Amino acid sequence: MKHYIVTAFILAASVFAGNNYGRAHVAEEKKQTFRITVLNTDGSPQNGMILKISGYGTEYTSNEEGLFEFEHEINEKNIRTGNFYFPDDKQKSVKSLRLDKAATDTIIRINSQEDLIRYKQSGKTFQISGIVKNSGRPIANAEISIQGTGRRASTDANGEFVIEADYNHVVMIRAEKMENKYLDADVFLEHSEKPYTINMIRKGADRIYASVEQMPQYPGGMKQFFNYVRRKAHTTELAEKTQTEGTVMIQFVVEKDGSITSPHIVRSLKAELDTAALDAIIVMRDWIPAKDHGTTVRCKYSVPVPFKLPKPKEPEKKPVLPKDSLLADSIAADSTHTDSLGLFAPIAAGDSLKLDSLQKKLALAKDSLFTDSLNVHQKNDSLQTDSLKAVQQPAAEVKPKKRNAFVRFFRWLFGIKDKEAKPQADVPGPEMTEEKEIPAAESTE
Repeated sequence: MKHYIVTAFILAASVFAGNNYGRAHVAEEKKQTFRITVLNTDGSPQNGMILKISGYGTEYTSNEEGLFEFEHEINEKNIRTGNFYFPDDKQKSVKSLRLDKAATDTIIRINSQEDLIRYKQSGKTFQISGIVKNSGRPIANAEISIQGTGRRASTDANGEFVIEADYNHVVMIRAEKMENKYLDADVFLEHSEKPYTINMIRKGADRIYASVEQMPQYPGGMKQFFNYVRRKAHTTELAEKTQTEGTVMIQFVVEKDGSITSPHIVRSLKAELDTAALDAIIVMRDWIPAKDHGTTVRCKYSVPVPFKLPKPKEPEKKPVLPKDSLLADSIAADSTHTDSLGLFAPIAAGDSLKLDSLQKKLALAKDSLFTDSLNVHQKNDSLQTDSLKAVQQPAAEVKPKKRNAFVRFFRWLFGIKDKEAKPQADVPGPEMTEEKEIPAAESTE
């Protein structure tokens, strides 16, 4: 009996341990380690780039080798997208990548604006390779051309081709009874480890829907789409160059595999702007295809490409300083300012000091030393009386009764004798009517 109990206990423990191992194993399968390396066309690492996973707030930064290394859970029902940003602009995504099992160890190519300018100016060419297929079957004798250069190639029996491309021209693929395909050379460089597969769509193969339950979507949403066209079509720069604002409407078909076919302009704006917008749509990455009743279908779709002038920079507002009391005081106390104005200002009637000093200057200009000396020794010697007499009585009418000491000394020194004075009754004295206004008695007091 005991033997059976022990055996049952061992079996139960084994089952329990096996279940725990299975759960742990499943959990380990869900969480994957990603190693994503970002390089430019030359193979130089793009270090310092930012990776954001949609729906998560965590950011990852590439190291000196351009490598992102992190762990992330993979959910087959809801695969997240990783968006890549340059460190100087964390708002505009430059590339998106589905974080599925195929992306756990991959290399992608991203060129900065400086890289692209350098490549375009140099006119550098590079080799690209691809496979042209339709419904999984290779297409032989398909024509591949680099528009505007005359460079052409054809696919072999396996649908493969190799051609020299560059950054200034679009790659066009043309096959009999198939919709033409236009691709940017960047697409081939991003998958340089093996030939890039190009799926062609047969003309008129399926019905094209205009309205379905689930419309096609740009990976990352329309915000990412507008970031793409703004960067690819240089909308702001062209709007400023042509001084034109508006929107170009472009319609295309999103195929079952998400590729873009039959792009054309439905609302034009200006030839140069139309061309830039259409070129950006032609080489656009694949979309998430439309679905109707759970079935993937072809769908017609229209998008706007806006061209807006850059907003003018607002002038810097200077801070309004409070009224500086020191500044006001210094202006009021400015001697040069005050004195120069005072020369032309009217003298106040009641200011005896100013009036007296001015009238003395006038009197000195007219009177002799002899007359001034006598005036200084007037009987009534107040400032107010002197100033009034200087104005009211001309200096010539004042007859001195007595010479001053200075004159008498010189007359004595040179022996000049005084003439006999006439009786004072014969000499009419000066009228003293003015003294009524300021009597001598009052002045003395």
